[in-house]
Amino acid sequence: MTKQYKNTKTLESLILSDLKTENDIKDWLTVALEEYIEENDFNSFYKSLEYALKAKDSISGISKKTGISRSNLYAIFKGEVQPQMGTVMKILKELGYKLKVA
Repeated sequence: MTKQYKNTKTLESLILSDLKTENDIKDWLTVALEEYIEENDFNSFYKSLEYALKAKDSISGISKKTGISRSNLYAIFKGEVQPQMGTVMKILKELGYKLKVA
């Protein structure tokens, strides 16, 4: 059994508390994308995308807005499936971002 401590926060709540503004989220996604390109770590990028999504909306909300099923989104964010580029672009577009090559 895992011991629970009072007044502790989860990693997710700590990250989300740092993603307060549009610039925070943009910077977060930029770093995540750069790390993905350098290290080819899909799961890390998708986890970062999940946090950005949750900072702006919810899995359910994005699912309804994009037409991507909640189960597919959860599978992506758990690293169980690798999404197509079009799926990532739909999510980014719904969050209000574009993918740019610099």
